[in-house]
Amino acid sequence: MTHARFPDPDLQAVHAFLAPADTGAPTDTAEAIAAREGLDLAADIAAVRRRTARAAAARRRSDHGGRRREDPRAREGYAFTVLSRRAGHLRRSELRARAQAWARVGLWPQEMEAWIDAVGVDGAAIARDCRTAGIALSAMNVALDGMRVKQRLRGGEPAFSVLARAAACGRSLSC
Repeated sequence: MTHARFPDPDLQAVHAFLAPADTGAPTDTAEAIAAREGLDLAADIAAVRRRTARAAAARRRSDHGGRRREDPRAREGYAFTVLSRRAGHLRRSELRARAQAWARVGLWPQEMEAWIDAVGVDGAAIARDCRTAGIALSAMNVALDGMRVKQRLRGGEPAFSVLARAAACGRSLSC
């Protein structure tokens, strides 16, 4: 049995293939095995290392949703702009508070705008709860017992209650 020596599965597979069977003798390094077998793996190893480094950098840039991190202030600024167009009657401080709430939901700009259109300028908590419950934005116009999902949510019905109602009707809201 060979021991895992490489974090990259491709390199580990090469090592497992080239390593001698477990005889109790110490195993060679991948480089030594490749040299003994007359293989030039330098270019392949370099490519794998570059790919691994790019993947690690991408993971560092992403948040839990797999989305690219962006400056929260930029997201808040975008939310403020959208909200000021939709709710121009609100004071600047009220707009700022709502923009902060929408920025905390962590949506992409176009997605945020669509959610605001669906659940209203005060709907950041609704959007967050819908995402937690697995209710898709595309399900906002689905009718359940004669009332659309977005009307139920705006009226104060909790997202999980709407989800349970949809399941009872045999409807899926995770479109």
